[in-house]
Amino acid sequence: MSAVFYLIASICFILALRGLSSPETARTGNIYGIAGMVIAVVTTLVTPHVVSFWLIFLGILIGGAVGTYIALRIQMTALPQLVAAFHSLVGLAAVCVAAAAFTYPESGGADMPVVISMLNSYSGWAAAGIGFTLSNSLLIITGALVGSSGAILSYIMCRGMNRSIFNVILGGFGTEGGAIAAGAGIGDRSVKSGSAEDAAFILKNASSVIVVPGYGMAVAQAQHSLREMADLLKKDGVSVRYAIHPVAGRMPGHMNVLLAEANVPYDEVFELDEINRDFPSTDVAFVIGANDVTNPAAKTDPSSPIYGMPILDVERAKTVLFVKRSMASGYAGVENELFYRDNTMMLFGDAKKMCEEIVKAVE
Repeated sequence: MSAVFYLIASICFILALRGLSSPETARTGNIYGIAGMVIAVVTTLVTPHVVSFWLIFLGILIGGAVGTYIALRIQMTALPQLVAAFHSLVGLAAVCVAAAAFTYPESGGADMPVVISMLNSYSGWAAAGIGFTLSNSLLIITGALVGSSGAILSYIMCRGMNRSIFNVILGGFGTEGGAIAAGAGIGDRSVKSGSAEDAAFILKNASSVIVVPGYGMAVAQAQHSLREMADLLKKDGVSVRYAIHPVAGRMPGHMNVLLAEANVPYDEVFELDEINRDFPSTDVAFVIGANDVTNPAAKTDPSSPIYGMPILDVERAKTVLFVKRSMASGYAGVENELFYRDNTMMLFGDAKKMCEEIVKAVE
């Protein structure tokens, strides 16, 4: 009978993965995932193989308390480290179970985003292997689901960066570059910087705006003020949309989660392939904290480490407003030549504060 309930739980997990593939169905996917986990846990607890309920409940209490504390304290920018730590614990748990099964065979028990998704995949395959060891069909099915989904996600992200997955896992993508003083150029090059008032004037007189969020928005927690700015522009008749690069931020879906948290409508958020062709007909590209994913060197400089990586073609917009703290390079350690283009205006400062000042100027 337990096999039937494990099968039901597995179906719930499959539906959860399907639901989580889209922002519109993510809430339903979470519900399926919770239901599947409840069925799996309850089914396991009622099997005759359980020998110590108090240890199980003690573990649930300790883990639940630690998880609740972390959930309340963790910042969005620290999620990659948290996910990596969680998957390390999953792997450690699998090792412990394997060791116990081996010792007592007669006994019931590179790039940061790509590396994280691969850790997710590894933990899944480890769980599947333990499922075979313990003859547990639920572990086999769910482990295979987690392992395959993590591997597919890693492949998709590597394609988005035009990178070899082995190069990302075994080697570094780049190093952090040093900051250059605001308004300074290199050699005979200089940048054009502006104020929030300048940006507000340009945005109010535009007919179409595409917002490109990046890690800088996450660090500053600027998504709410950004949405407020967009709402004001839409009231003035300006078309506002959001362009998301596959590897923007520090983990898959990072930007989508932040925008959803700020109640940005799903139908205003577009992936790279859906919106890239629209930049030439766009009045303003508002880049907030994104760097490598907008760097034209990916298309023009064969010697660049990011050459060949698909980017958002923001430089093709009539005007580019680039919100950034300084002239520092991004994770790839490559200087962004977009800063020096004639149609680019740099807005130096904290992303949240800049958006708030633009809101005041628009009002």
